[in-house]
Amino acid sequence: MRSHLYLVFVFWLLVGAHCVAAEVQVAVTDSHGQPLRNALVIVQDLNHKDHELYRALTNDAGVATPHELPPGLYRAISTYPYSHWRSSVREFLVRDAAVKVALQMEAAEGLDDLPVSIGRLTVHVLDTNGRPAAGARVLVRDAEAHPSSEHWGTTNAEGTTTLDLSETPSTLVVVYHDQLYSFPTSAWDTERTLRLK
Repeated sequence: MRSHLYLVFVFWLLVGAHCVAAEVQVAVTDSHGQPLRNALVIVQDLNHKDHELYRALTNDAGVATPHELPPGLYRAISTYPYSHWRSSVREFLVRDAAVKVALQMEAAEGLDDLPVSIGRLTVHVLDTNGRPAAGARVLVRDAEAHPSSEHWGTTNAEGTTTLDLSETPSTLVVVYHDQLYSFPTSAWDTERTLRLK
């Protein structure tokens, strides 16, 4: 009898967990908004140290097969290996509603020699009212989210955190009160104030 109740309990846990998942659809276009077929889409779970969840190729409409994901912070990457397309990266949040992630890939004109920056970046995060946003998670990364370029921090009571920089930083991502914000950055920035809107 106990084993039967245990199985019923596990079944309802699985059903309950499935119910809170939301469908995620990733679409890839070129810089003119035209769908890109056969682009490789990679989705990572940022709640668990960049654990890769799945890979899929886009169809004729430029859309990868939708997947259901539980609430959390994720990243979508579109790439076209051995081609003239630059990879595109976007972080996104999943809550209880369907999510559509749009990635735009630009044609690469050639291989650029990009400068390498090694230093530190102090980030001050202000909420929508202009007050310090304590406890915000902040990520800095390069344009293609290479693991060596990624550094995380959490703001203190004054809304401030300091991040190590490596590679060529291009993007700051802030997660605060179940909202995600993205800001451009560069190798030359040593201090930034970010106002969440």
